[in-house]
Amino acid sequence: MKAKFLILLFLVFGFKAYSQHKNISVGPEINIPSGNASNIVIIGFGGYVKGELGLSQKFSITATGSLTNFLGKKFLGIRSQNLTYLPVRLGVKYHPSENSYFEGQVGTSFPVSGDSKTAFAWSPGLGTFLTTQSGNKLDFSLRYEAQTTTVQNTQLNKSYSSFGYIGLRFGYVFGN
Repeated sequence: MKAKFLILLFLVFGFKAYSQHKNISVGPEINIPSGNASNIVIIGFGGYVKGELGLSQKFSITATGSLTNFLGKKFLGIRSQNLTYLPVRLGVKYHPSENSYFEGQVGTSFPVSGDSKTAFAWSPGLGTFLTTQSGNKLDFSLRYEAQTTTVQNTQLNKSYSSFGYIGLRFGYVFGN
């Protein structure tokens, strides 16, 4: 029992020492549809807010919320409807160096418009921080994001539908 308490104490204070690394980034994003998504939408525009809390020098946890509007494609003179999503994700970020990172996130994507259903969202990505002359940081990132839902084809058969895109983000980082 005493050993478990000491381990817990070490973990709490060990993470606390690195929790000085925390920030919030905010910015616009451009999303380029891929796969099935490219058949129904042209491009997506939106914005995001991401919080990051350091666990160690190399690892941190993240929470991201974004709002993205995809412009519908035109078929035979008729434009398909625009699709708007609100993905909310949690993830882990690995920093191989001070100014670069790899990240993986999972969460839920809520449809704001269109006849889509709430979907499971997952997103691997990479990025870099650029430090300005004044010491502020800018975050540039590239990620692939997919939103996967189930579709009931028949009484006994389910299939999975995926809406994927490549996202480019540019954000301003508040914090350290």
